Amino acid sequence: MFKKTLIQQFLFISSSKSDAIALQNKTEQISYAELKKNICKVSALLVNQGVQTGDRVALVIDNSIEYITTFYAAWKIGAVVVALNPQAKIHEIEKMLRQCGARCLVISKLDTEMLEGFKRLKIRFITLIDSGFDEVQHWQQAFNLQADDNWYPANKSTLAQIIYTSGTTGNPKGVTLSHGNLMSNVEDIIYYLKLTSKDSILNVLPFHYCYGNSILHTHFCVGAKIILAGSMAYPQEIVNSIRSLKTSGFSGVSSTYSLFLSRSDWPENPPELRYLTQAGGPMGKQLTEKLISASHRNTQLFVMYGQTEATARISWLPPSSLASKQGSVGIPLDQLQLEIRNEKNIKVKRHQKGEVYIKGPSVMQGYWKNPAATEKVLIDEWLKTGDLGFLDDDDYLFLQGRNTDMIKVGAHRINPLELEEVINQLAFVYESAVIGIDDEILGQKLCAYIVGEESKANLFAIKNTATNIYRLTKYPEK
Repeated sequence: MFKKTLIQQFLFISSSKSDAIALQNKTEQISYAELKKNICKVSALLVNQGVQTGDRVALVIDNSIEYITTFYAAWKIGAVVVALNPQAKIHEIEKMLRQCGARCLVISKLDTEMLEGFKRLKIRFITLIDSGFDEVQHWQQAFNLQADDNWYPANKSTLAQIIYTSGTTGNPKGVTLSHGNLMSNVEDIIYYLKLTSKDSILNVLPFHYCYGNSILHTHFCVGAKIILAGSMAYPQEIVNSIRSLKTSGFSGVSSTYSLFLSRSDWPENPPELRYLTQAGGPMGKQLTEKLISASHRNTQLFVMYGQTEATARISWLPPSSLASKQGSVGIPLDQLQLEIRNEKNIKVKRHQKGEVYIKGPSVMQGYWKNPAATEKVLIDEWLKTGDLGFLDDDDYLFLQGRNTDMIKVGAHRINPLELEEVINQLAFVYESAVIGIDDEILGQKLCAYIVGEESKANLFAIKNTATNIYRLTKYPEK
């Protein structure tokens, strides 16, 4: 039985499993007890910068021990964490800082151009690398401060985090998640993955997205170990690390596993993992089958579906059902209700296509200071996901794209996922993306971007596949 919030659970773990390793990178590791002490120090630095309960603290930091320490330091004093993509452009970061009204920005480093641009926001700065600017605090200064052990008593409704998502409009919307949202989603994920303190994970997913965010909190919740890896630029190095560190789990997206299968010795010498998880977009039948056949016999694959507005996960496919429910994203989490509804917001029967609606404690509070956008997706406590699909006789969910992803070519409405599945069946294709581009006659026409092995034979195969794609598009608009 877990505590009511992740803060309370972290305090329990840092006391009951004080000597257990919480975090590890290439050069250091830190126990839960040591991490808690550092969190208290950094929280004192945030207070020193004027951060108060309810203030937004923005993080523009790559995955690191410093990121996680600062994240929980903000929670210690009742602040709201706003983690942003460190790879985003300055003007994009500035836009989100302005929209959320951040009091403090914790960033890896600042140059003169960035400092001048952010100064317009009247925000306080903390950098991981000493910038040399008088008005900017250095993160290491925290360890010279006196710190207390008083933790803000957050409850389930207390706002914990804002995660920005551009959605399909290109305009970033801040998804507001309470401590209750996070805790309920974490509980359900831990339950079906059967995570314990004996588990460890080599993580390559960015923490500022909901998938990586869920990995952080689920493992902290049980006192497991998180090993911080680099990027996927060198897949073989990641596979080598999984083996040498003997991790029990690994989480990735479809392209991650495509790289493992094509650019590492994973198929010849699969690591002995307890489980794999896949989310962040659909994984085609061929890749799923390849991954299962190439993985260790004791490794279980969990295919998952989620959304930032639902904290992270919505459904999961039990590994035992991978063969019988091929193409499904599984069953909803224990604490979620799921329905398929038509355009009139009426629940439809099994096998009838419609839009996915969910309801439960992990559904967001709304979009930060954007009631118009919130009203469009939160209807009588139900989240209108925008995803299309149907339920089979066993209430397993099958997705069929998004409302906004449909491409209109002449009189036809085309689901790009169907076309990508055809392309991805080619053995030399790692991944593909089909989009619509402007056309004077048809309004839009199809354009496919393909990552794979290039050769004359492969180009010929793609041209033949284009014939099949042409046939797929020949269904009338409804």
